[in-house]
Amino acid sequence: MIPVLVIFSQSHVDFRKPEFDAICSMFSIEVNGSDSINQESHVFVLHFESYLEVSKLLSRSILIKFAIDISIESESYDDLYQKINENPEIIEKFDVLEKSFALRFFAIGRKKKLDSIERIKLFLDAVPFKNAPISLQSPQNELYLVEEYENPTDTSPKKVYFGKLIGEGRSELKTKYNLRERCYIGNTTMDPELSFIQANLAMVQPRNLVLDPFVGTGGLILPAAEFGGFVMGTEINYQTARAKGRSSRQGVGERDESESIKANFEQYHTEDKLLSILIADSSKHGIWSLNAQFDAIVADPPYGVREKARKTVKNKEVAKDVIQYQQKEEYDLESAFRDLLNLSARILVKNGRISFWYPVILENYCDENLPNHPAMKLISNCEQPLTRKTSRRLLTYRKIREPVEDEVCEIQKAGVSHYRSVLFTPNKA
Repeated sequence: MIPVLVIFSQSHVDFRKPEFDAICSMFSIEVNGSDSINQESHVFVLHFESYLEVSKLLSRSILIKFAIDISIESESYDDLYQKINENPEIIEKFDVLEKSFALRFFAIGRKKKLDSIERIKLFLDAVPFKNAPISLQSPQNELYLVEEYENPTDTSPKKVYFGKLIGEGRSELKTKYNLRERCYIGNTTMDPELSFIQANLAMVQPRNLVLDPFVGTGGLILPAAEFGGFVMGTEINYQTARAKGRSSRQGVGERDESESIKANFEQYHTEDKLLSILIADSSKHGIWSLNAQFDAIVADPPYGVREKARKTVKNKEVAKDVIQYQQKEEYDLESAFRDLLNLSARILVKNGRISFWYPVILENYCDENLPNHPAMKLISNCEQPLTRKTSRRLLTYRKIREPVEDEVCEIQKAGVSHYRSVLFTPNKA
């Protein structure tokens, strides 16, 4: 197998292994050494069966920065130079007149920034390239020196790696989809980096049918469309679904006609993937045909201060000539999440996934707080800290079988129903 150096981003480390595993499962990628992936280190030597499999992984990963085909792994620069002297073919295969090269430097785990130019110069003085021309802009061989430090204050690396770049991850998507430049956003539109990670955990693939039952401004289905899925959503709030009312942007008044969910998809040239946005109550499962089937569900149910969960209720009887709008009431959070998992068990295809955000109170959190359905298996549970008292968890479930009659989601120990009151509780001095 091929030894590959995989360098991860240092953000959202609790999501790192679940995203990696989901992508590998999606593409049936065999990897040796993936059990070593943890939250403390950011560099890992993994073994793949082919470069194609590495490229597939990189084509989806948000949290992998880049991957290197390892030529040498050493304990120090002296050890590195000795191995090159003993194995000159390592450099000779790159030092050919027909192929240009560039040498990059990357250090991880050290607090003080290093002079990359000086490091590259020292390496090329010790290991001169005699034939290959230099091309910093578009080299045919993009080579890397990677230093890994055990402690932030160490002066010498614990490992030095040399090899050729295989490719980079998809971190550029969080810049492409940044909220500042997005056409239409709301108060709670999801951070683009997390929304793409969520699409990976849901294993969204081209031509999949993807649903967001709390679609809002479409922030979670945009990544699904970018990855080739056909998407739709339901939204109970008419003004949100139709982009009416005051803008969420600071200093901006009423929204204008240019803002809409559809405009977001047009902005990223994925409008052909947007099937429909329904103004509907996601708790009313009867809106879906008995034959409805989705490959994946992504959701961020409203649970905070700015956006509260609501559902429709039966209107009171009034005179026939009175125009009446559908009434709504506050939606108990435990009920909202039970309904969401019940819906998933019903409308997901077998092995389909749902990935949704779940708020927790840190001092009360335990496994019994989590929703449980006999037909759904919890695959991953990733935490994002919010305050000293609260966090939210991205829960991902896989449908393992069709539910039988009377099987419903249960939450053994209530916890999220008190989430809003915790947000309003003042800190004690």
